[in-house]
Amino acid sequence: MDANQIEILIKSIKAELPFTPPFQYKKFDEDPFPLSFSENVNYLGDWSAHCLHPFTKIEWLCVRPQYLKSVGRLVPPKVVSCEAEFINLLQNLKVPFQSQGDTIFIYCNKNN
Repeated sequence: MDANQIEILIKSIKAELPFTPPFQYKKFDEDPFPLSFSENVNYLGDWSAHCLHPFTKIEWLCVRPQYLKSVGRLVPPKVVSCEAEFINLLQNLKVPFQSQGDTIFIYCNKNN
């Protein structure tokens, strides 16, 4: 994926999915952010974040198209998922991805 495709993907995520899924990103010569992303989280992804710019520096995105929604103090959180919709979106945009358990890896730019 190049920078234009990443921009189209971000616009589509914000317009077509029921929520913006949490994600981790890795830029060339930097550590992934957030460092730990191996379990469900209770927040949504900020796909408008300025930290993603410039798109040409993004090596990969790890998306977890689900989050933990609080139901109450005495009730465990509910897992809300848009995995099927997210995979369908990626396929419609012809974005190559790898599914690994409950995460989806999107490899972006090649380091030149």
